[in-house]
Amino acid sequence: ARLRARLLEFLKFRVLAAQDGFFHDSDPPALRGWLGQHWPEACELTDDELLATLEQARQLYTEGP
Repeated sequence: ARLRARLLEFLKFRVLAAQDGFFHDSDPPALRGWLGQHWPEACELTDDELLATLEQARQLYTEGP
């Protein structure tokens, strides 16, 4: 749970800046490649945990309906 919370914080300003554009290549393999370069510790999460965290980031940080 703590790692997911830290990942949400890490994603906050990236998602706020890009909005829905951030999520275009957010399937687990692409996300793991990106995270491996920017924050490797998050790669310890399972695919389901990564996807759930991304969905939470989308809900919290985008201006969608």
